[in-house]
Amino acid sequence: MLKSGLGIFLTASLSVSLHASEVKQDNNDNYEECGLNEQARELAKLVVQDQDQLRSELHCHNLLTKIAQAKAEEMANSGKVTHYGEGGTPDQRLIDAGYSLYVPTGAVGLNHVEAVQGGYSRASEVLDNFKNSYHHRVHLFGEHDFFLQQNDIGVGYAYNWNSPHVDYWVVYIAAEKEEVQVDPEAYDEDDMNTISKPMK
Repeated sequence: MLKSGLGIFLTASLSVSLHASEVKQDNNDNYEECGLNEQARELAKLVVQDQDQLRSELHCHNLLTKIAQAKAEEMANSGKVTHYGEGGTPDQRLIDAGYSLYVPTGAVGLNHVEAVQGGYSRASEVLDNFKNSYHHRVHLFGEHDFFLQQNDIGVGYAYNWNSPHVDYWVVYIAAEKEEVQVDPEAYDEDDMNTISKPMK
């Protein structure tokens, strides 16, 4: 059920030679597994530690981090801030990389996991913009029961001075099928509308 707002940007798909079940890290103290550079790790830390975060835990997930970084670099190279691209749609990127993504039966749409942004150099600015977007808030802070069950996170950041937005950010928050325990009848029509809302 919906609790307040939602924030989701983009979803990426990429072939990464790591098996998803082997790369989850429970200790987020240094956020090393949440991002491959300082900027990505800082945004991951802000998302996890924000006072509005409703999840009791978020695990740094090495596979999601690698996919997020590849997506950020893809956007920086193309100059486009988008949920789509060479690697495919957000949900499909994770699936293609070996992540056993959970999405409720009957949900529509191609992005239930990705938030993207460009044009801001500081992680705090990126988070502020996400927080001011209803759909991104719902996703990033778990403000609906479906998103609340997503407790794996990976963040990417790429820089390209010669591209339109210069700074490119990607956040993946998702859950694997084997980690989710939910009644298939748990979501009503309003829930499904929220879960399936197109990410902007």
